[in-house]
Amino acid sequence: MRLVRFTRVARVRGVDIDLHWSVLLIATVILIGAFKSPLLSIVGGTCWVSVLVLHECGHLLMAQRKHSEVFGIEVYPLWAITHYQTPWSRLDAAAIAWGGVLAQAVVGIPLVVYVAVFGYTPWEPVNAVLALFGPFSLAMAGFNLLPFAPLDGSKAWDLFPALWQHRQKTQAAGWRK
Repeated sequence: MRLVRFTRVARVRGVDIDLHWSVLLIATVILIGAFKSPLLSIVGGTCWVSVLVLHECGHLLMAQRKHSEVFGIEVYPLWAITHYQTPWSRLDAAAIAWGGVLAQAVVGIPLVVYVAVFGYTPWEPVNAVLALFGPFSLAMAGFNLLPFAPLDGSKAWDLFPALWQHRQKTQAAGWRK
């Protein structure tokens, strides 16, 4: 018997999303141990993986917007990675790095505001969605912005010097005319 390393679970904008076998193994173990609340376990596990996929889809969209070919997304238990063509510029690389965080912010901030205004619901599976896609997702995005490789922050913070450099070049070109 041959162990399959990845299982294709979806396709987004022409790009395959593949789960590593360890994600499926962990999900199975959690589900087996969840006799008390299997629905909550399924929702929680699905949200966990979905937060990772949401982040990577942000990179996917930004990479495609910057005309970098995206080859695939691999999801592991604690992280995921989007494989794409090296961007043409430092500015494009920084923008692609910010894409994942922005995707999480677009989903997470309204959910955090909702919970702050209305509170959690009486239904635990719904609360799991609110908690994992809201504050947990934003905390993960913040952590991912730390300026250390392999985190996105190692490239994302280049955005501001790259914008400054781009502005300087644009102004210099305008003055020469």
